Amino acid sequence: MKTSTPYSLKNGSNNSNGYYKDVSNFTDQVLSESEFHINDVIEDFEDFESKDVEKLFSKNMMVFEALMIGILWMNYIKRALKLDPESQKLLADLSRKRSENENLKPIVDPLRGVLATSVLLPEDPDSEEIPELTVENLDKLFKWLEATGEFQEELKHLRNWGDFLGSLSPQRSSSHLTNIFMFADWFEDVSTDALGKYTHNLEVFIDENREKHLWNEDIILFTRKRSEYHLNMFGAEVMSREFRESFKSRPRKALLLPGCMRSLTDSECVASDTNLGMKCAGCNPGCRVYALMKHGEMKGFEVYVVSHESSALSRSTQNDRKELGIIGVACIMNLISGGWKSESIGIPAQCVLLESCGCLHWMDPSEPSDINEDQLMKLLDNYNKTFEKGVPCASHSHGHKTVLTM
Repeated sequence: MKTSTPYSLKNGSNNSNGYYKDVSNFTDQVLSESEFHINDVIEDFEDFESKDVEKLFSKNMMVFEALMIGILWMNYIKRALKLDPESQKLLADLSRKRSENENLKPIVDPLRGVLATSVLLPEDPDSEEIPELTVENLDKLFKWLEATGEFQEELKHLRNWGDFLGSLSPQRSSSHLTNIFMFADWFEDVSTDALGKYTHNLEVFIDENREKHLWNEDIILFTRKRSEYHLNMFGAEVMSREFRESFKSRPRKALLLPGCMRSLTDSECVASDTNLGMKCAGCNPGCRVYALMKHGEMKGFEVYVVSHESSALSRSTQNDRKELGIIGVACIMNLISGGWKSESIGIPAQCVLLESCGCLHWMDPSEPSDINEDQLMKLLDNYNKTFEKGVPCASHSHGHKTVLTM
């Protein structure tokens, strides 16, 4: 019996072209609907953010952030209100130490798994009452998210919203939170109709594998809700639109791929280490990474494999950050944090989702994961035209081309 997967962009088709059309149309619908639900909220937030030009994003990105607050509120506020301060501080400290020092993983992760399962996971299924929409409760939600260790990049953006709402009168902030909550409620229903066919196996997948992840450090990530998958699908489309022109303007292009796209294991793969990730050595002509690398040699971009989103671009140079535009490839639940991390160091990213989950920690896939090459080429189209006309690109002059995994 074939193991179910949390999502599939192909949904039984030969390719995922239908998904990219659906998510583009759905994104247009959500952005249009936001005018009705949260226009006043966004206008106030724009005024607040305009005081710091370094933080200012487009209205569409603000809509995505507001939706994220609403979806995470619906999914986790009841858990957040039950989290005691001591456990919160311990978990947050452990997550921070783990992210700062990879060598602590064998020591810290087992403890995080026990605490996450016992402290962060339980919720009261019998309580239907919606907790009061206040800035104080929003701060408790943020503290719960911090304790999980799964939302580090997201919190850098969401805390701006906490500062904004905290600057308002209690009546105004409560009104804004109510509108955000109602918009998220609308999004949850409509996204199921528009994108649900790509995530319809999620609950089955979680039920089949839940016991294996209890007491493990990835239990919160593993049990993320269907609405969060749809939110990140929407967010990946918004993020690609947001950074598209900046990406196109960069003289170097890189594709970063996850390790699950290789045909070989870590011990078998002989890729060489570089400051941007592992570079394919061509040891297996049947490997998907090798095929993309050869494609990149013809089209003017390099391909790299990044072992984990948290390590992506951590060794990038100042020249990389000035010249590079990346296409990040990852699972749905990792792509947004990778895109924001890339943006935070000045490297504009485009997003391509893995066709399905290929994480060896979650499942035993029969074959390596893959991406939609049509979508990849669409993102690279303008750059490729310039390259094919014989205009030299910085990746050649520097001996450098890159493919990014997030």
